[in-house]
This record gives sequence, structure tokens and C-alpha cells, in this order.
Amino acid sequence: MNLSDAAHRYREKRSRHPPPGFDKWYAYAKARDALVPETFFDQIYHDLGPFWGMPVNDVRRSVRGFSPKITVRGGVVDSDAKGSYERVSGLMGMLEELNKEGVEVPDVDLPLNVNEEIAMLVPWETMETAVEFARTFMPPLQDVVGAFSALEDNGMEEGIFDPEWLDNRMYHKVGGPYLGPRPLWSLVQPACPPKSATAKGELMVDIWHQGHTKGAHTVAALLPLELPANSSEGYVANWTMASDVCERPELQGLYGSFFAPKSMSVTQKLFPLFSASKISGSNEILIPTFSSFNASTTASRLPWNEMEMELHWRGPASGGAASRLSWRRMHRHRFASMLNATHVEIAEAMLHAGNETTVGLGYAGNFRLLPANAYHLDTQKGGRMAEWVSGWADVGFTDLQCDEPGDNGTCPYSNEYFSVKEQPGDVKGQYKYTAVLDGDTGDDGGELVQRLVEGRVVLRASVYKQWVDARLVPWTHFVPLDNTLVDLYGIMEYFLGTAVPSSPPTFAHAHVEVEKHEHHFQTPHWDEEVEDVDGGGEAHEEHGRSVDVNEAQSDSGNGHDAQAQRIAEAGQQWAHQVLRRDDVLIYTYRLLLEYARVVDAKRHTMGWVGDLFVEGP
Repeated sequence: MNLSDAAHRYREKRSRHPPPGFDKWYAYAKARDALVPETFFDQIYHDLGPFWGMPVNDVRRSVRGFSPKITVRGGVVDSDAKGSYERVSGLMGMLEELNKEGVEVPDVDLPLNVNEEIAMLVPWETMETAVEFARTFMPPLQDVVGAFSALEDNGMEEGIFDPEWLDNRMYHKVGGPYLGPRPLWSLVQPACPPKSATAKGELMVDIWHQGHTKGAHTVAALLPLELPANSSEGYVANWTMASDVCERPELQGLYGSFFAPKSMSVTQKLFPLFSASKISGSNEILIPTFSSFNASTTASRLPWNEMEMELHWRGPASGGAASRLSWRRMHRHRFASMLNATHVEIAEAMLHAGNETTVGLGYAGNFRLLPANAYHLDTQKGGRMAEWVSGWADVGFTDLQCDEPGDNGTCPYSNEYFSVKEQPGDVKGQYKYTAVLDGDTGDDGGELVQRLVEGRVVLRASVYKQWVDARLVPWTHFVPLDNTLVDLYGIMEYFLGTAVPSSPPTFAHAHVEVEKHEHHFQTPHWDEEVEDVDGGGEAHEEHGRSVDVNEAQSDSGNGHDAQAQRIAEAGQQWAHQVLRRDDVLIYTYRLLLEYARVVDAKRHTMGWVGDLFVEGP
């Protein structure tokens, strides 16, 4: 693919001319051997689309009056909050790196979400109006403006823009007394489409009032009792839907980020606000972080056949504020409980307790084994699951992050169930499986990219969107998990088999009903063929290739180690091609060009059309 092809695909997909500087951006990507299919940048157009439907002066005024923000003028990167926030410093470093590499970064103001949580939940009707008023233009060549305007006042009044932040307390509108807690979910609901399950669902206000929670809203009642809806016999069939909070109303009581955010500062006003992550329904503009920039520098040290048949995870008990009221509803605590043999042993006993409310409930009361063995797990038969889990799971918290810390950093309300587990020395490259779980703001430190580069099978559960999502295919590059984690055991039994692994791995030859699982692991093909910028057709052989269990036999006893290896190696190879430091900068560069245009007063006539001029004889 050459520059002309890239510009043609842009016009075909975006119904606009590429932005000014598109030719230089393409040259920058080509010089770094980057893959640049137009689909890789879909998120940019989704995020910026509504601003085409707003008066440009309104957009510019909100940007000028917001703090904190990063400014770029004549290639000089500065901020009104320099040194105050890690995210500001990190993004400034990336922009300065572009400057060092000779990129002409356009003059822009970049308002930044420096909080850990989501910050913008604009009501759905407001967003729909903005999108409806957005128009695409393809002006005649003679009318196209090929350069950005200078950033000047244009008669706009100076002043501070007030996003009208909403915190976790509700008051009477006219400075009245404190009314009570404001659930974050009360702001998520109006940001979802009116026909979605969340918008039509109940707001569980009672779960914030200890001692007054309805029976139907307790943790035990919200935990799944059957296979997830919209799944393929219990396994994620559509990653976009599985991670869409607008279709998962139960997550308001089963996910720490929603039930107990560590801080809450949300606006319902629409203006450009850059952030590392967002959820379905939130309206921030996604931008790579400095953690993403550095994540691809890690590397695995061992070949697959020398790695341990083990799922290893260490991390803080983040993803919300772990308090006496909240911890049982937090997803990281659920994960740690599910892979603790003692907790699993109690859950096995509770399968036969005869109480409908507590059937299959784990020791901490924050997960359950499905009754009637809905996943057809051999390991759930005969009370063997706890021993099986203990053979391959090495999971623990590095910091309990207690709301009411006691001695040695333990939590008085949960120290019966959890303790701090040290990170074993030199584990990098030693284990085959890992999990990437949301922290306070999704993927907290570039873990997804790090683990892919290391060549592990990545099990991913998330409600957050990131800039990398358009580049990764579930079941090809990573294994998607339902956000309740109900499918975790089924996935691990498929890959590991039913015996307790040892090193080197050995498996019993017990019969397993493979036909019940085979079609779950077929992955989608991409709609668009991926080419490299030189058009040599040497792009990614694994791209769009299914990890198809139909062709698999029991390759390690009754496990499927070869299938796991294919996913790990496909993810690693793809990360080395499209998630490099160069790719982070290429995405950021493209985003800056598009953003600079959408806030320019001449935006409807701006573009790059160098490929459309035909030289005379």
C-alpha cells in the first residue's frame, strides 16, 4: 500500500479528505515499517465524531478554559499542571519524543483526565444530537485548505470553563443539605441507549445502604446461576457486547469501579477530554499512555515448552475502594477467591447444601460454582476441583489497599479470606498463563501489552476500552473472560485438562467431552485485510486466523496445550508488529492531526489532497 492507496481508503471510509499533514504522517509510519490499515484508527473517529456536530467556537472555548491541559505551540510542549500529575508528565514525554523525531506536531490544547476513574458521561440524547448534526464534507480541490490555522483568540472571551463536576454526594440543587450518596451507576444509565438493558434496568440504590439491601441485590443473588446470556454455551462470543456495561446492569453490584470508585468526579457536559480508558457510554477521547509507550520493551526468556503449566497473577486489590461494605462486590477479590483452593473447597461443599441462596457459594461469598454443572466440567465432579485448582493457580494480592487497615496492612473485615502474597523472584518468562484484570482505570500499567509481548496466554476481563482494542482479536491474540468470571474454570479445563499439573506437565487420560467445547473457540476473521505500508503482503500471517478447536485433538492428556501455544505466539508476534513504541507514537500523531482539524475554525474545508492533483504534460 502506498500513500495514494492510504488516502483513497481514508476517503472511502471517512467521507472526508485526510487531514493536513497526512502525507508526513504516512511517511513517518512507513519509515518505521508500521502496519496502517484504516481500521486501526476507527477509535479516533468514534471519539472525535460528536465534535463535528458542535459549534467549533463552543468546542474551542471549553478547551481554552479547562485545566489541567497540555499545550503545544510551535513544537514547544508545556502544561499548566507540569509536574503535578503523572499522566500529564507521561503524555508530555511522548509529545516531546515526537518532536525529537522531527514530527511537526500541530498547535493544540489537550485537556486531560488525570483521575483514575472515568470522567465524562454525557446523556445519550445529547450525544445523539451531536452525532446527528455532524456532517461530512468533501470540498472541491480548489477550495481545500491544506494547513492548520494559527491558534488565536478569534474574539473568544477569556475565562474558566466549568464542567460542573458531579461527585459521590448528592445535594439539593440550590445549595441545600446533603441528600445521600450518588451512585456512579445513576450517571451511567442515562449515558446508555434507551433500549439497552442498563437504561431500562433498575438502579439498585439500596446496595449503598448497609443493612437495607434487598435480597435480590445481595452479592449472592447477583452472581450467575446459569450460563451468561449472549454467549456461546457460556463462553464469550462477542467481546464488544461482553464488555459493554450498557448491556450488563448486574455489574453495578459486581464491579468495584462502579460500586465503590476510589474517587468520583464526572461531568455530563460534552467537550474534548483525553483519557487512557473509557467505558461504553462514556465520552472521553482515548489516547495512549506513557505506560503503553514503554510496555513493549519487555520480552519473554523461555520457549513455550520450558514454561510452567501455571496461571500466575499478582496485583493490588484495586479496581475500587475495598471497604467493609464493598469488598465482596469487587472483581479482583472475586478472581483471587476463585483461584484459592480453600475457597473452592467450601464452594464444592455448598453445591450440596440444599439452600438455594447459598448453593455453590464460595468461602468469601463472592463467587459461586454453577449448580447442575452447567459448564459440564469433569473437575466439578466428585469434589476434585479444589485440588485441581491448587495444581496450577498461583494468584495473590501484593497490597490489600484496605479502607480500614489493621496490623501488617491486613483488612479487619477480610483478613479471614485474604493475605498479602509476595511476588516470587524472577518469575518473568516462567509461566504460560496470566490474567489482565481491570484496576482503578482499566489496564493500570500497560499490563496487556506487556503480557502479550512476553508470550503468555492472556485471559482478559474488562469493561474498559483502550486504544489497542481495534488491533486485537479475541480468541486469536487473547482469551476473553466474562466480567463475572463465571467461565474461568471452563476455559482453564479446556487448556490444561482435568489432572493436577506438575513440572514437567503430566496429565491423566480421563475422558472429557470435548465436543461440548469445540465450537466455543472459533475466532472471527477481520473484515479488512491487513497490509504493510510497503504493500509487500508480508503483514501478519496469524491475523484473522482462527484458533479453531475443531481441528484440535487432546494434545496433552485431555488438555489442549498446542491451542494455548498458538494463542500465546499469535499474540506475541502481533504485539511485536502493531503494539510497539513506534505504533504508540504513530497512533498519537494521527490523533493529533484529526483533533487539530476538528477544533479548527476552517475544519470543513481543510484536508490533504496532494494525491489528487494530476501533473500536466
